[in-house]
Amino acid sequence: MTTSKQILDRNIKLVNARDLEGYLSNQQPDVEFALPGGITLRGRDEVGEYTKAMWRAFPDATLAFGEQILAEDAAATAVVFSGTHTGPMTTPGGSLPLTGRHVNVHSVSMLRFEDGRVASEHVYFDQLDLLSQLGLAPAPRSGD
Repeated sequence: MTTSKQILDRNIKLVNARDLEGYLSNQQPDVEFALPGGITLRGRDEVGEYTKAMWRAFPDATLAFGEQILAEDAAATAVVFSGTHTGPMTTPGGSLPLTGRHVNVHSVSMLRFEDGRVASEHVYFDQLDLLSQLGLAPAPRSGD
């Protein structure tokens, strides 16, 4: 029986290795992948297209885990996304201009597992923080 920790470790290893086929095989065929802004991807095809788009936008990107809470069929994990924005980045609002900036975005993912694969992943991160690091929005003021 595959543990939630093994599924998570396999997921991040495959993403960081740019092994799209392996990554998608670690997902249920009808996987649900939800992102901030009301974006919900359904199925391996949509998740694969999103993943390829992120790899184009941030070709050197890596993921690293932080703290994790693990259950038999679920997990919550902190994730740090690090990468340099050197490719086109498509958003629901249109394409973002290339910035050449390096970002470190902290997020939390809530995952559910079925039969040794990811059945759903809901990702939560501060979109303003990402846009600020890219130089596309003012940095939040500290101390206010």
